[in-house]
Amino acid sequence: MPAPDDPLDRLVAAVLASPKYRRVAPDLVRDVAVRELAKRRAWKDALKATKAALHQATGAYAATRDRYDRWLADLAAARARGDAAFRDACREIMAHHASTRERLPVLDEFYATALAGLPPPRRVV
Repeated sequence: MPAPDDPLDRLVAAVLASPKYRRVAPDLVRDVAVRELAKRRAWKDALKATKAALHQATGAYAATRDRYDRWLADLAAARARGDAAFRDACREIMAHHASTRERLPVLDEFYATALAGLPPPRRVV
């Protein structure tokens, strides 16, 4: 068991104690913290850099994390109502993330072009 004063363990615990990062996978926090501790002399600088790196990796999803269960239920209900309802539900959920929101206007054209000439998929592996 690591010593309680181990800088890496303290750093991981400090990051995970923050409400913004409490749901981030501890292994991801530890991986980032290891890199940041190796680059910096001061523990506080490593803490700040670790949080900054995690913000870049997970920040776009932070505002929507609590909605996932509701969205999953919405998708299941929409699926039961048919393809059009499912597609509408997908678009509504995709609009909550900047990266997918900006692609919504071209989705139909993109897939029509990308999948042109291919047979319908029978399964996704």
